[in-house]
Amino acid sequence: MLRMVRGVIVGILLMIGAGSALATDTVIILPFENRSQLAEYNWIRESFSILIEEILDAPGFYVISSDERNIAYERLNLSPDDILTRAAMIRLADAAQSNLALIGEFDVAVDNDQVTIAVTARLIETKEGRLVGNRVFNFSGPLSDLQSMQGQLAWNILYFRNPSSPYSKEQMVRRATSTPPLAYESFVKGVQTRDLNLREGFLKRAIQEHEMAGTPGRYTRALFELGLLYYRQADFEEAVKQLKQLQKDDSNYREGLFYLGLAAYEAGQVDESTSAFRTLADQLPMLEVWNNAGAALTARGDLAAALPLLKRATANNPNDTDYRFNYGYASMLNKNCQEAVSYFDAVLKINPRDGEAHFLRSRCLTELGQPEEAARSDNEAKRYLESYAKWTISPANIPKLMRFKTEVNRAAFYSLERKQQMQQDGTRGLPSARQISLRQSLDRARELINQKNDVEAMTELESVLSSEPTNAEAHFLRGLILNQRRDIDGSIAAFKAAVSWNPRLIEGHINLCRLYLARGDRALALAHARQALEIDPQNRDAIALKQQIETGR
Repeated sequence: MLRMVRGVIVGILLMIGAGSALATDTVIILPFENRSQLAEYNWIRESFSILIEEILDAPGFYVISSDERNIAYERLNLSPDDILTRAAMIRLADAAQSNLALIGEFDVAVDNDQVTIAVTARLIETKEGRLVGNRVFNFSGPLSDLQSMQGQLAWNILYFRNPSSPYSKEQMVRRATSTPPLAYESFVKGVQTRDLNLREGFLKRAIQEHEMAGTPGRYTRALFELGLLYYRQADFEEAVKQLKQLQKDDSNYREGLFYLGLAAYEAGQVDESTSAFRTLADQLPMLEVWNNAGAALTARGDLAAALPLLKRATANNPNDTDYRFNYGYASMLNKNCQEAVSYFDAVLKINPRDGEAHFLRSRCLTELGQPEEAARSDNEAKRYLESYAKWTISPANIPKLMRFKTEVNRAAFYSLERKQQMQQDGTRGLPSARQISLRQSLDRARELINQKNDVEAMTELESVLSSEPTNAEAHFLRGLILNQRRDIDGSIAAFKAAVSWNPRLIEGHINLCRLYLARGDRALALAHARQALEIDPQNRDAIALKQQIETGR
Protein backbone atom coordinates (compact mmCIF):
# COMPACT_ATOMS: atom_id res chain seq x y z
CA MET A 1 0.00 0.00 0.00
CA LEU A 2 2.72 2.47 0.95
CA ARG A 3 4.67 1.76 -2.23
CA MET A 4 1.47 2.29 -4.25
CA VAL A 5 0.94 5.66 -2.54
CA ARG A 6 4.51 6.71 -3.28
CA GLY A 7 4.18 5.60 -6.91
CA VAL A 8 0.99 7.61 -7.41
CA ILE A 9 2.51 10.71 -5.80
CA VAL A 10 5.64 10.48 -7.97
CA GLY A 11 3.47 10.10 -11.05
CA ILE A 12 1.47 13.20 -10.18
CA LEU A 13 4.62 15.20 -9.55
CA LEU A 14 6.09 14.20 -12.90
CA MET A 15 2.90 15.23 -14.70
CA ILE A 16 2.96 18.70 -13.18
CA GLY A 17 6.71 19.20 -13.56
CA ALA A 18 7.60 19.35 -9.92
CA GLY A 19 11.35 19.30 -10.25
CA SER A 20 13.89 16.55 -10.49
CA ALA A 21 14.84 15.53 -6.94
CA LEU A 22 12.04 13.35 -5.61
CA ALA A 23 13.76 10.82 -3.37
CA THR A 24 14.09 11.43 0.34
CA ASP A 25 15.74 9.04 2.78
CA THR A 26 13.69 8.39 5.89
CA VAL A 27 15.72 6.71 8.62
CA ILE A 28 14.44 4.76 11.59
CA ILE A 29 16.97 4.15 14.38
CA LEU A 30 16.27 1.10 16.51
CA PRO A 31 17.49 0.82 20.12
CA PHE A 32 21.04 -0.56 20.13
CA GLU A 33 21.55 -3.84 21.96
CA ASN A 34 23.57 -3.75 25.18
CA ARG A 35 25.93 -6.71 24.91
CA SER A 36 27.71 -5.98 28.19
CA GLN A 37 24.87 -7.11 30.48
CA LEU A 38 25.70 -4.08 32.65
CA ALA A 39 22.26 -2.65 33.28
CA GLU A 40 23.57 0.75 34.41
CA TYR A 41 24.53 1.43 30.78
CA ASN A 42 21.16 0.63 29.27
CA TRP A 43 20.58 4.37 28.85
CA ILE A 44 22.98 4.21 25.88
CA ARG A 45 20.50 2.08 23.88
CA GLU A 46 18.25 5.03 22.99
CA SER A 47 21.02 7.63 22.91
CA PHE A 48 21.79 6.90 19.24
CA SER A 49 18.26 7.77 18.17
CA ILE A 50 18.10 10.85 20.40
CA LEU A 51 21.36 12.39 19.22
CA ILE A 52 21.37 11.41 15.54
CA GLU A 53 17.80 12.69 15.16
CA GLU A 54 19.02 16.07 16.38
CA ILE A 55 22.09 16.45 14.17
CA LEU A 56 21.19 14.62 10.96
CA ASP A 57 18.90 17.31 9.57
CA ALA A 58 20.50 17.61 6.14
CA PRO A 59 18.24 18.21 3.11
CA GLY A 60 16.97 14.93 1.73
CA PHE A 61 17.05 13.22 5.14
CA TYR A 62 14.32 12.68 7.67
CA VAL A 63 15.16 10.90 10.92
CA ILE A 64 12.17 9.44 12.72
CA SER A 65 12.11 10.53 16.36
CA SER A 66 11.98 8.01 19.20
CA ASP A 67 8.36 8.95 19.97
CA GLU A 68 7.31 8.61 16.34
CA ARG A 69 9.12 5.29 16.08
CA ASN A 70 7.38 4.02 19.21
CA ILE A 71 4.01 4.61 17.55
CA ALA A 72 5.11 2.14 14.87
CA TYR A 73 6.08 -0.33 17.62
CA GLU A 74 2.60 -0.01 19.11
CA ARG A 75 0.93 -0.62 15.74
CA LEU A 76 2.75 -3.96 15.51
CA ASN A 77 2.22 -4.84 19.20
CA LEU A 78 5.97 -4.70 19.77
CA SER A 79 8.10 -3.05 22.45
CA PRO A 80 11.36 -1.07 22.08
CA ASP A 81 12.81 -3.57 24.57
CA ASP A 82 12.23 -6.47 22.18
CA ILE A 83 15.16 -8.00 20.29
CA LEU A 84 13.85 -8.05 16.72
CA THR A 85 14.56 -10.42 13.86
CA ARG A 86 15.59 -8.92 10.51
CA ALA A 87 12.07 -9.55 9.20
CA ALA A 88 10.50 -7.77 12.21
CA MET A 89 12.84 -4.82 11.70
CA ILE A 90 11.72 -4.49 8.10
CA ARG A 91 8.04 -4.67 9.12
CA LEU A 92 8.69 -1.98 11.71
CA ALA A 93 10.46 0.25 9.18
CA ASP A 94 7.57 -0.22 6.76
CA ALA A 95 5.05 0.71 9.46
CA ALA A 96 7.07 3.88 10.11
CA GLN A 97 7.29 4.60 6.34
CA SER A 98 11.08 4.56 6.34
CA ASN A 99 13.36 3.19 3.66
CA LEU A 100 16.44 2.90 5.91
CA ALA A 101 16.95 1.32 9.31
CA LEU A 102 19.96 1.83 11.56
CA ILE A 103 20.60 -1.11 13.88
CA GLY A 104 23.50 -1.81 16.18
CA GLU A 105 24.97 -3.05 19.40
CA PHE A 106 27.52 -1.92 21.95
CA ASP A 107 29.73 -3.47 24.59
CA VAL A 108 30.94 -1.66 27.71
CA ALA A 109 34.06 -2.65 29.65
CA VAL A 110 34.92 -1.32 33.12
CA ASP A 111 38.51 -1.43 34.34
CA ASN A 112 38.85 0.40 37.65
CA ASP A 113 37.87 3.96 36.78
CA GLN A 114 38.22 3.46 33.03
CA VAL A 115 35.01 2.83 31.09
CA THR A 116 35.32 2.02 27.41
CA ILE A 117 32.74 1.28 24.77
CA ALA A 118 32.79 -0.57 21.44
CA VAL A 119 30.00 0.14 18.95
CA THR A 120 28.96 -1.80 15.85
CA ALA A 121 26.28 -0.37 13.55
CA ARG A 122 24.63 -1.33 10.28
CA LEU A 123 22.49 0.71 7.89
CA ILE A 124 19.91 -1.42 6.12
CA GLU A 125 17.86 -0.65 3.02
CA THR A 126 14.54 -2.00 4.20
CA LYS A 127 13.05 -2.71 0.79
CA GLU A 128 15.85 -5.09 -0.18
CA GLY A 129 16.91 -6.03 3.35
CA ARG A 130 20.59 -5.45 2.54
CA LEU A 131 23.42 -3.40 4.02
CA VAL A 132 24.03 0.03 2.53
CA GLY A 133 27.41 -0.06 0.80
CA ASN A 134 27.95 -3.54 2.24
CA ARG A 135 29.53 -1.69 5.19
CA VAL A 136 29.58 -2.33 8.92
CA PHE A 137 30.53 0.70 11.07
CA ASN A 138 32.80 0.10 14.07
CA PHE A 139 33.87 2.58 16.74
CA SER A 140 35.59 2.17 20.08
CA GLY A 141 37.16 4.28 22.80
CA PRO A 142 36.42 5.88 26.18
CA LEU A 143 32.75 6.24 27.03
CA SER A 144 33.34 10.01 27.20
CA ASP A 145 33.76 9.85 23.39
CA LEU A 146 30.28 8.40 22.81
CA GLN A 147 28.88 11.61 21.30
CA SER A 148 31.85 11.90 18.97
CA MET A 149 31.28 8.33 17.79
CA GLN A 150 27.62 9.07 17.20
CA GLY A 151 28.55 12.19 15.22
CA GLN A 152 30.90 10.12 13.05
CA LEU A 153 28.15 7.53 12.56
CA ALA A 154 25.71 10.24 11.47
CA TRP A 155 28.23 11.54 8.95
CA ASN A 156 28.82 8.04 7.58
CA ILE A 157 25.09 7.58 7.05
CA LEU A 158 24.93 10.87 5.17
CA TYR A 159 28.08 10.21 3.14
CA PHE A 160 27.08 6.72 2.01
CA ARG A 161 23.72 8.02 0.81
CA ASN A 162 25.03 11.28 -0.66
CA PRO A 163 28.82 11.43 -1.20
CA SER A 164 28.52 14.97 -2.59
CA SER A 165 27.00 16.33 0.62
CA PRO A 166 28.68 19.58 1.72
CA TYR A 167 28.69 18.50 5.37
CA SER A 168 32.08 17.41 6.70
CA LYS A 169 32.75 14.81 9.36
CA GLU A 170 34.21 17.53 11.58
CA GLN A 171 30.98 19.54 11.36
CA MET A 172 28.89 16.55 12.37
CA VAL A 173 31.16 15.69 15.28
CA ARG A 174 31.17 19.31 16.41
CA ARG A 175 27.37 19.36 16.48
CA ALA A 176 27.22 16.00 18.24
CA THR A 177 29.58 17.16 21.00
CA SER A 178 28.05 20.62 21.47
CA THR A 179 26.21 19.41 24.58
CA PRO A 180 28.48 18.70 27.58
CA PRO A 181 28.78 14.92 28.17
CA LEU A 182 27.36 15.02 31.70
CA ALA A 183 24.35 17.09 30.59
CA TYR A 184 23.81 14.77 27.64
CA GLU A 185 23.90 11.65 29.83
CA SER A 186 21.47 13.17 32.34
CA PHE A 187 19.07 14.16 29.57
CA VAL A 188 19.10 10.73 27.92
CA LYS A 189 18.50 9.05 31.27
CA GLY A 190 15.75 11.54 32.09
CA VAL A 191 13.66 11.01 28.97
CA GLN A 192 13.82 7.22 29.39
CA THR A 193 12.96 6.76 33.05
CA ARG A 194 9.33 6.14 33.97
CA ASP A 195 9.80 7.34 37.55
CA LEU A 196 8.52 10.92 37.38
CA ASN A 197 10.56 12.12 40.34
CA LEU A 198 13.74 10.68 38.85
CA ARG A 199 12.85 12.17 35.47
CA GLU A 200 12.44 15.63 36.96
CA GLY A 201 15.77 15.29 38.77
CA PHE A 202 17.65 14.14 35.68
CA LEU A 203 16.19 16.90 33.48
CA LYS A 204 16.95 19.61 36.03
CA ARG A 205 20.46 18.25 36.39
CA ALA A 206 20.92 18.26 32.61
CA ILE A 207 19.95 21.94 32.43
CA GLN A 208 22.25 22.82 35.36
CA GLU A 209 25.19 20.86 33.92
CA HIS A 210 24.68 22.58 30.58
CA GLU A 211 24.83 25.98 32.30
CA MET A 212 27.75 25.08 34.59
CA ALA A 213 29.84 24.00 31.60
CA GLY A 214 29.47 27.49 30.17
CA THR A 215 27.85 26.14 27.00
CA PRO A 216 26.28 28.92 24.90
CA GLY A 217 22.50 29.01 24.60
CA ARG A 218 19.89 26.94 26.41
CA TYR A 219 19.42 23.19 26.60
CA THR A 220 16.13 23.43 24.76
CA ARG A 221 15.32 19.74 24.50
CA ALA A 222 15.65 19.40 28.27
CA LEU A 223 13.53 22.53 28.78
CA PHE A 224 10.79 21.09 26.59
CA GLU A 225 10.75 17.72 28.35
CA LEU A 226 10.74 19.39 31.77
CA GLY A 227 7.91 21.71 30.74
CA LEU A 228 5.91 18.76 29.42
CA LEU A 229 6.52 16.87 32.67
CA TYR A 230 5.25 19.81 34.74
CA TYR A 231 2.19 20.16 32.50
CA ARG A 232 1.26 16.51 32.94
CA GLN A 233 1.72 16.84 36.70
CA ALA A 234 -0.66 19.85 36.66
CA ASP A 235 2.09 22.25 37.79
CA PHE A 236 0.96 24.72 35.15
CA GLU A 237 2.91 27.80 36.21
CA GLU A 238 6.20 25.89 36.15
CA ALA A 239 5.24 24.39 32.79
CA VAL A 240 4.68 27.88 31.37
CA LYS A 241 8.01 29.04 32.76
CA GLN A 242 9.92 26.25 31.02
CA LEU A 243 8.03 26.17 27.72
CA LYS A 244 8.16 29.94 27.21
CA GLN A 245 11.93 29.66 26.80
CA LEU A 246 11.61 27.76 23.51
CA GLN A 247 12.28 29.77 20.35
CA LYS A 248 11.05 29.20 16.79
CA ASP A 249 14.33 27.60 15.67
CA ASP A 250 14.29 25.01 18.48
CA SER A 251 13.42 21.44 17.51
CA ASN A 252 10.45 21.11 19.90
CA TYR A 253 9.14 24.63 19.38
CA ARG A 254 5.77 23.81 17.81
CA GLU A 255 4.95 20.93 20.11
CA GLY A 256 6.01 23.18 22.98
CA LEU A 257 3.57 25.88 21.83
CA PHE A 258 0.68 23.40 22.04
CA TYR A 259 1.40 22.53 25.66
CA LEU A 260 2.31 26.13 26.52
CA GLY A 261 -1.16 27.16 25.36
CA LEU A 262 -2.80 24.53 27.55
CA ALA A 263 -0.64 25.21 30.60
CA ALA A 264 -1.08 28.97 30.33
CA TYR A 265 -4.87 28.63 30.12
CA GLU A 266 -4.96 26.40 33.21
CA ALA A 267 -2.69 28.88 35.01
CA GLY A 268 -5.16 31.68 34.27
CA GLN A 269 -2.88 33.32 31.68
CA VAL A 270 -5.47 33.57 28.91
CA ASP A 271 -3.54 36.10 26.82
CA GLU A 272 -0.43 33.88 26.89
CA SER A 273 -2.54 30.87 25.93
CA THR A 274 -4.21 32.72 23.08
CA SER A 275 -0.88 33.96 21.73
CA ALA A 276 0.59 30.44 21.75
CA PHE A 277 -2.35 28.82 19.98
CA ARG A 278 -2.73 31.59 17.40
CA THR A 279 0.95 31.34 16.51
CA LEU A 280 0.61 27.57 16.22
CA ALA A 281 -2.59 27.74 14.14
CA ASP A 282 -0.71 29.70 11.47
CA GLN A 283 1.90 26.93 11.20
CA LEU A 284 0.19 23.64 11.98
CA PRO A 285 -3.14 22.86 10.24
CA MET A 286 -4.44 20.34 12.77
CA LEU A 287 -7.97 20.10 14.13
CA GLU A 288 -6.98 20.16 17.80
CA VAL A 289 -4.90 23.28 17.17
CA TRP A 290 -7.77 25.10 15.45
CA ASN A 291 -10.13 24.04 18.23
CA ASN A 292 -7.83 25.15 21.04
CA ALA A 293 -7.01 28.45 19.37
CA GLY A 294 -10.72 29.13 18.96
CA ALA A 295 -11.41 28.08 22.55
CA ALA A 296 -8.72 30.41 23.94
CA LEU A 297 -9.95 33.29 21.80
CA THR A 298 -13.51 32.67 23.00
CA ALA A 299 -12.34 32.72 26.61
CA ARG A 300 -10.64 36.04 25.91
CA GLY A 301 -13.83 37.41 24.32
CA ASP A 302 -12.48 37.69 20.76
CA LEU A 303 -15.39 35.91 19.10
CA ALA A 304 -14.77 37.38 15.64
CA ALA A 305 -11.40 35.60 15.51
CA ALA A 306 -12.60 32.49 17.36
CA LEU A 307 -15.61 31.49 15.28
CA PRO A 308 -13.80 30.84 11.93
CA LEU A 309 -11.27 28.59 13.67
CA LEU A 310 -13.92 26.65 15.56
CA LYS A 311 -16.00 26.31 12.40
CA ARG A 312 -13.02 24.91 10.50
CA ALA A 313 -12.42 22.26 13.17
CA THR A 314 -16.11 21.32 13.20
CA ALA A 315 -16.34 21.18 9.40
CA ASN A 316 -13.40 18.78 9.25
CA ASN A 317 -14.81 16.46 11.92
CA PRO A 318 -18.54 17.09 12.45
CA ASN A 319 -18.87 14.05 14.75
CA ASP A 320 -16.52 15.41 17.41
CA THR A 321 -18.75 16.62 20.21
CA ASP A 322 -16.07 18.91 21.67
CA TYR A 323 -15.76 20.81 18.39
CA ARG A 324 -19.55 21.03 18.05
CA PHE A 325 -19.98 22.17 21.65
CA ASN A 326 -17.34 24.89 21.37
CA TYR A 327 -18.82 26.32 18.18
CA GLY A 328 -22.29 26.30 19.72
CA TYR A 329 -21.04 27.97 22.89
CA ALA A 330 -19.16 30.66 20.95
CA SER A 331 -22.27 31.24 18.80
CA MET A 332 -24.35 31.65 21.96
CA LEU A 333 -21.90 34.20 23.36
CA ASN A 334 -22.08 35.94 19.98
CA LYS A 335 -25.88 36.29 20.48
CA ASN A 336 -26.63 33.80 17.69
CA CYS A 337 -28.81 31.50 19.75
CA GLN A 338 -30.55 29.89 16.79
CA GLU A 339 -27.27 28.56 15.42
CA ALA A 340 -26.09 27.65 18.92
CA VAL A 341 -29.16 25.46 19.48
CA SER A 342 -28.51 23.53 16.25
CA TYR A 343 -24.99 22.72 17.42
CA PHE A 344 -26.09 21.74 20.93
CA ASP A 345 -28.72 19.50 19.32
CA ALA A 346 -25.96 17.77 17.35
CA VAL A 347 -23.94 17.25 20.54
CA LEU A 348 -26.94 15.82 22.40
CA LYS A 349 -27.82 13.50 19.56
CA ILE A 350 -24.42 11.85 20.06
CA ASN A 351 -24.29 12.20 23.85
CA PRO A 352 -27.76 12.72 25.43
CA ARG A 353 -26.16 12.92 28.91
CA ASP A 354 -24.16 16.09 28.24
CA GLY A 355 -25.42 18.27 31.10
CA GLU A 356 -23.57 21.40 30.01
CA ALA A 357 -25.09 21.21 26.51
CA HIS A 358 -28.58 20.82 28.00
CA PHE A 359 -27.98 23.77 30.32
CA LEU A 360 -26.77 26.12 27.58
CA ARG A 361 -29.45 24.93 25.15
CA SER A 362 -32.11 25.79 27.72
CA ARG A 363 -30.73 29.34 28.07
CA CYS A 364 -30.68 29.78 24.30
CA LEU A 365 -34.26 28.55 23.90
CA THR A 366 -35.38 30.95 26.60
CA GLU A 367 -33.78 33.80 24.63
CA LEU A 368 -35.58 32.56 21.49
CA GLY A 369 -38.95 32.62 23.23
CA GLN A 370 -39.51 28.85 23.40
CA PRO A 371 -40.28 28.34 27.12
CA GLU A 372 -41.68 24.79 26.91
CA GLU A 373 -38.71 23.38 25.01
CA ALA A 374 -36.39 25.40 27.28
CA ALA A 375 -38.01 23.80 30.34
CA ARG A 376 -37.48 20.31 28.92
CA SER A 377 -33.78 21.04 28.38
CA ASP A 378 -33.57 22.55 31.86
CA ASN A 379 -34.99 19.37 33.38
CA GLU A 380 -32.38 17.30 31.52
CA ALA A 381 -29.66 19.63 32.80
CA LYS A 382 -30.88 19.00 36.37
CA ARG A 383 -30.46 15.26 35.78
CA TYR A 384 -26.95 15.31 34.33
CA LEU A 385 -25.20 18.48 35.50
CA GLU A 386 -23.66 18.31 38.99
CA SER A 387 -23.14 22.07 39.08
CA TYR A 388 -26.75 22.86 38.14
CA ALA A 389 -27.88 24.22 41.50
CA LYS A 390 -24.71 26.29 42.00
CA TRP A 391 -24.91 27.78 38.51
CA THR A 392 -28.63 28.55 38.85
CA ILE A 393 -28.17 30.34 42.16
CA SER A 394 -25.09 32.30 41.02
CA PRO A 395 -25.10 32.65 37.21
CA ALA A 396 -22.23 35.15 37.40
CA ASN A 397 -19.97 32.38 38.71
CA ILE A 398 -20.48 30.03 35.77
CA PRO A 399 -16.95 29.27 34.50
CA LYS A 400 -15.85 29.42 30.89
CA LEU A 401 -17.04 26.16 29.39
CA MET A 402 -14.62 25.83 26.49
CA ARG A 403 -13.45 22.30 25.76
CA PHE A 404 -9.75 21.96 24.93
CA LYS A 405 -8.03 19.00 23.34
CA THR A 406 -5.41 18.22 25.96
CA GLU A 407 -3.06 16.13 23.84
CA VAL A 408 -1.81 16.56 20.31
CA ASN A 409 -2.49 13.64 17.96
CA ARG A 410 1.12 12.60 17.87
CA ALA A 411 0.86 10.33 14.84
CA ALA A 412 -0.76 13.10 12.78
CA PHE A 413 1.70 15.65 14.18
CA TYR A 414 4.75 13.63 13.16
CA SER A 415 3.25 12.90 9.74
CA LEU A 416 2.70 16.59 9.14
CA GLU A 417 6.18 17.49 10.44
CA ARG A 418 7.69 14.98 8.03
CA LYS A 419 5.64 16.24 5.09
CA GLN A 420 6.51 19.86 5.76
CA GLN A 421 10.23 19.11 6.12
CA MET A 422 10.25 17.21 2.86
CA GLN A 423 8.49 20.06 1.09
CA GLN A 424 11.01 22.55 2.50
CA ASP A 425 13.80 20.36 1.17
CA GLY A 426 12.15 20.41 -2.25
CA THR A 427 12.47 16.65 -2.41
CA ARG A 428 8.87 15.56 -2.20
CA GLY A 429 5.42 17.09 -2.17
CA LEU A 430 3.49 19.37 -4.45
CA PRO A 431 4.79 22.81 -5.46
CA SER A 432 3.54 25.46 -3.04
CA ALA A 433 1.21 27.17 -5.55
CA ARG A 434 -0.54 23.92 -6.34
CA GLN A 435 -0.69 22.94 -2.70
CA ILE A 436 -2.36 26.25 -1.88
CA SER A 437 -4.84 25.70 -4.70
CA LEU A 438 -5.73 22.24 -3.36
CA ARG A 439 -6.13 23.61 0.16
CA GLN A 440 -8.46 26.32 -1.12
CA SER A 441 -10.53 23.76 -3.03
CA LEU A 442 -10.92 21.61 0.07
CA ASP A 443 -11.87 24.61 2.19
CA ARG A 444 -14.45 25.68 -0.43
CA ALA A 445 -15.85 22.16 -0.49
CA ARG A 446 -16.29 22.19 3.30
CA GLU A 447 -18.00 25.56 3.18
CA LEU A 448 -20.35 24.37 0.43
CA ILE A 449 -21.17 21.24 2.45
CA ASN A 450 -22.09 23.47 5.41
CA GLN A 451 -24.31 25.49 3.08
CA LYS A 452 -26.04 22.26 1.94
CA ASN A 453 -24.75 22.87 -1.59
CA ASP A 454 -23.48 19.35 -2.15
CA VAL A 455 -23.54 19.57 -5.95
CA GLU A 456 -20.87 22.29 -6.12
CA ALA A 457 -19.01 20.73 -3.20
CA MET A 458 -18.80 17.45 -5.08
CA THR A 459 -17.49 19.28 -8.16
CA GLU A 460 -14.68 20.80 -6.05
CA LEU A 461 -13.79 17.40 -4.61
CA GLU A 462 -13.77 15.64 -7.97
CA SER A 463 -11.37 18.33 -9.19
CA VAL A 464 -9.04 17.65 -6.25
CA LEU A 465 -9.17 13.89 -6.73
CA SER A 466 -8.51 14.13 -10.45
CA SER A 467 -5.08 15.64 -9.71
CA GLU A 468 -4.41 14.02 -6.31
CA PRO A 469 -6.24 10.68 -6.11
CA THR A 470 -4.53 9.83 -2.80
CA ASN A 471 -5.98 12.82 -0.94
CA ALA A 472 -7.64 11.22 2.10
CA GLU A 473 -9.39 14.43 3.13
CA ALA A 474 -11.13 14.73 -0.24
CA HIS A 475 -12.33 11.11 -0.06
CA PHE A 476 -13.59 11.75 3.47
CA LEU A 477 -15.56 14.84 2.44
CA ARG A 478 -17.07 12.88 -0.49
CA GLY A 479 -18.18 10.33 2.08
CA LEU A 480 -19.97 13.02 4.09
CA ILE A 481 -21.85 14.23 1.00
CA LEU A 482 -22.83 10.73 -0.12
CA ASN A 483 -23.99 9.96 3.41
CA GLN A 484 -26.20 13.07 3.34
CA ARG A 485 -27.64 11.80 0.05
CA ARG A 486 -28.31 8.45 1.75
CA ASP A 487 -26.02 6.70 -0.73
CA ILE A 488 -24.78 4.29 1.90
CA ASP A 489 -22.71 2.09 -0.43
CA GLY A 490 -21.03 5.11 -2.00
CA SER A 491 -20.42 6.67 1.41
CA ILE A 492 -18.81 3.50 2.77
CA ALA A 493 -16.60 3.24 -0.32
CA ALA A 494 -15.48 6.87 0.07
CA PHE A 495 -14.70 6.51 3.78
CA LYS A 496 -12.83 3.25 3.11
CA ALA A 497 -10.73 5.06 0.49
CA ALA A 498 -10.02 7.83 3.02
CA VAL A 499 -8.73 5.46 5.71
CA SER A 500 -6.79 3.40 3.18
CA TRP A 501 -4.76 6.46 2.17
CA ASN A 502 -4.59 7.73 5.75
CA PRO A 503 -5.07 4.89 8.28
CA ARG A 504 -4.85 7.43 11.14
CA LEU A 505 -7.93 9.38 9.95
CA ILE A 506 -9.98 8.77 13.07
CA GLU A 507 -13.16 10.44 11.81
CA GLY A 508 -13.15 8.09 8.82
CA HIS A 509 -13.13 5.06 11.12
CA ILE A 510 -15.88 6.55 13.30
CA ASN A 511 -18.12 7.20 10.28
CA LEU A 512 -17.53 3.68 8.99
CA CYS A 513 -18.37 2.34 12.43
CA ARG A 514 -21.70 4.22 12.43
CA LEU A 515 -22.61 3.11 8.92
CA TYR A 516 -21.78 -0.55 9.53
CA LEU A 517 -23.66 -0.46 12.84
CA ALA A 518 -26.73 1.00 11.11
CA ARG A 519 -26.51 -1.88 8.64
CA GLY A 520 -26.33 -4.40 11.44
CA ASP A 521 -22.76 -5.44 10.62
CA ARG A 522 -21.51 -5.37 14.20
CA ALA A 523 -18.21 -7.12 13.44
CA LEU A 524 -17.04 -4.48 10.94
CA ALA A 525 -18.44 -1.71 13.14
CA LEU A 526 -16.46 -3.03 16.12
CA ALA A 527 -13.30 -3.32 14.00
CA HIS A 528 -13.44 0.36 13.07
CA ALA A 529 -14.32 1.41 16.63
CA ARG A 530 -11.22 -0.41 17.84
CA GLN A 531 -9.06 1.20 15.14
CA ALA A 532 -10.35 4.61 16.21
CA LEU A 533 -9.46 3.86 19.83
CA GLU A 534 -5.98 2.74 18.83
CA ILE A 535 -5.50 6.22 17.35
CA ASP A 536 -7.07 8.08 20.28
CA PRO A 537 -7.96 5.97 23.35
CA GLN A 538 -9.80 8.96 24.89
CA ASN A 539 -12.08 9.72 21.94
CA ARG A 540 -15.58 9.98 23.36
CA ASP A 541 -17.38 9.02 20.16
CA ALA A 542 -15.30 5.87 19.67
CA ILE A 543 -15.75 4.87 23.33
CA ALA A 544 -19.53 5.38 23.14
CA LEU A 545 -19.80 3.43 19.88
CA LYS A 546 -17.74 0.53 21.20
CA GLN A 547 -19.91 0.37 24.33
CA GLN A 548 -23.06 0.50 22.20
CA ILE A 549 -21.82 -2.35 20.00
CA GLU A 550 -20.72 -4.52 22.93
CA THR A 551 -23.82 -3.94 25.09
CA GLY A 552 -26.40 -3.77 22.31
CA ARG A 553 -27.76 -0.48 23.65
